[in-house]
Amino acid sequence: MRTTRAAAIIAAIAGIALALSACSTGSEAADSGDGSSSAAAEEQLASVYEGVGSDLADLPEVTPRDGVNLYVVSCGEQIPSCASTAQSMKDAGEAAGWTVTVADGKLNPDGFATAIRQAIAGGADVIIPVGIGCGVAQAAFQEAVDVGITIVGGGGADDCDPKLWASERLWLPDVDLEAAYKLWGAQQADYAWGRHNGAAKVILLNFTTQVWGQWITDGFTSRLEELGGSEIVETLDIADPETADGSYVQKITTAALSHPEANTLVMPIDGWISNGLGAAIVSAGLDDQLLVVSRSGDASVLDMIRQGGSGIDATLGFPNDWGAWGSVDTAIRVLAGTEPVYIGESSQMIDQDHNLPDSGSYDGSTDYKARFLAAWGVS
Repeated sequence: MRTTRAAAIIAAIAGIALALSACSTGSEAADSGDGSSSAAAEEQLASVYEGVGSDLADLPEVTPRDGVNLYVVSCGEQIPSCASTAQSMKDAGEAAGWTVTVADGKLNPDGFATAIRQAIAGGADVIIPVGIGCGVAQAAFQEAVDVGITIVGGGGADDCDPKLWASERLWLPDVDLEAAYKLWGAQQADYAWGRHNGAAKVILLNFTTQVWGQWITDGFTSRLEELGGSEIVETLDIADPETADGSYVQKITTAALSHPEANTLVMPIDGWISNGLGAAIVSAGLDDQLLVVSRSGDASVLDMIRQGGSGIDATLGFPNDWGAWGSVDTAIRVLAGTEPVYIGESSQMIDQDHNLPDSGSYDGSTDYKARFLAAWGVS
């Protein structure tokens, strides 16, 4: 994985293209006729396997404030990526010497608000919402701010008006949160296009509960259109309540069965696969039809990729634990009165033949825990 500087990222996402590197047009990626990949397709795949991110070099020192009461609001403890990220935030906060409580948001706006109010009642000094945006629980976030609680992003966006959070979690210089999510969608598009030699026919799942879901969809759609030669046969909306009650599984498999021309299924969240969708894809016989692509790099999904034949072929690896520690680092710096720094979690495609760790979740290519602990003065 390369370390990407601000200028390189700005060039990469110039306009709506959001390209990771200089790329060939769709007309240059015509099928060779013998099943082999064109040079353009190979170039796209090489780019997303390499990925983007930083190495946290020269992370500034900062001293955590003593006696801080941190509440982590999990998006939903029944989803592995929510639960594991919340646990990593808890581990990071405790490593900084803080008291940490995890409150379950239960995959719906009412649950998010209840968890935030639990933090208020518990005397929180800081709240970090895991993957939750401000707008879905604005009233509760406002109540927290009104009593002096500091709110720091845990991957979600402060889309309230006016903004309420002390800081979102920052990714790379000159790349705001919206551009980052669009870039991740573009990486998925590059992979699908490359794997199908420029002829992907995609069922695209759009996450509607959080504002960043649409950003990923927009990044994917724009990138696939730019590359040419491929198409989205259906964009299917999925909301948290549907994942909570499991109804999303039937909704997705029904859509896939109604599109026999589709050769790719793309989604923004690993937890959807491990929460029943993967098994349903196999049961419906769709695993032979579809290249299934997700995003996160959860341990359970990587196990499914290692095993093969489990309803998932690839995921955009994104080290959620690194981001979790980065959110705590952001909170530490906000409370210390210093500027938050760019966390720069790595992001690269993972399949059976590329970037697949021997076990566990995708953790990136940097010993981020050691770098954060050293910056905090914790041995």
